[in-house]
Amino acid sequence: MLEQHHIKAEKIMKKLLCALFAATFCLAAPALADTYPSKPIKLVVPLAPGGTADVLGRLLAQKLNEKYGQSVIVENRPGVGGNIGAENVARSDPDGYTLLFGTIGIHSTFHIYKDLKYNPTNDLKPVVILAETPNVLVVPKNVSLANTAAIIAESKAKPESLFFGSAGFGSSTHMAGELFRFQSHAAISHIPYKGSGPALTDLVAGRLQLMFENLPTALPLIQAGQLRAVAVTSAERAPSLPNVPTIAQDGLPGYAFTAWFTISAPAGTPDAIVSKLNNDIRAVMLDPALQPRLAEMGVTPVPGNRDAAATRAFIGEETQKFGTMISQANLVAQ
Repeated sequence: MLEQHHIKAEKIMKKLLCALFAATFCLAAPALADTYPSKPIKLVVPLAPGGTADVLGRLLAQKLNEKYGQSVIVENRPGVGGNIGAENVARSDPDGYTLLFGTIGIHSTFHIYKDLKYNPTNDLKPVVILAETPNVLVVPKNVSLANTAAIIAESKAKPESLFFGSAGFGSSTHMAGELFRFQSHAAISHIPYKGSGPALTDLVAGRLQLMFENLPTALPLIQAGQLRAVAVTSAERAPSLPNVPTIAQDGLPGYAFTAWFTISAPAGTPDAIVSKLNNDIRAVMLDPALQPRLAEMGVTPVPGNRDAAATRAFIGEETQKFGTMISQANLVAQ
């Protein structure tokens, strides 16, 4: 009987200690957010330099540096469609000082990889959806393919003679192409790269025939005459390319695809810090002074009311949608 009382007392004490710890943490978390950041922040861009993620990540880092008075250091860690860098962030201390520039490929199309050593859904904590952008179907300047319908027809007449490059398996530049192939039954072949930069180099040189590139990084090459824009992937025409039709208008009715970008932290990062980052980053992205630069890039900031909870809900919906397509099309990263 005495032993039973002792065991019961131990259980009560453990519950009291847990409750005390939780209460202390809840009180400390807001204070922690008040002093955050007190040292430099590392922003991991998990793709090669030169792509949209890199350009937008560096722009955001500069603005947060100005806002916080702390260095925001961009580190490129490409590989496995961005998942090498993402896993590195997931394994970092959950203190808000290591952040991930996330993409659709990391958050919602990771099922294309069968042997990942981490689970993005469980091991990363989405902070905010930064922005979205259409992709644009581009070809080398001297390629004779006139429009979307011609590309589809050419691919069927000469199967596997057209190759499209991407930033890696599961990336938005890959998924836009796979959705195109899935809906049109075009016989085009995919070549993955470690980021859009090296893929665009090969496209300009004529070693690839197509890319479904993010608009911000394709636009300067289009304007310089190095690439030709065939069609944009979004449901509506892009303001920065008003004379370029959508893919749906140009030969593939019903097609629509938009890329999006996030900031995430390791799972376990205090909610107070995540909330502060969400508010501060949305304020940066919606700053009227920044809008001309974003419009020039072809990037649209997210609505002002998308908090961390709404961000997680959006990513969940996208994950389900693309998971279904990956399964039905039997897509597997090679």
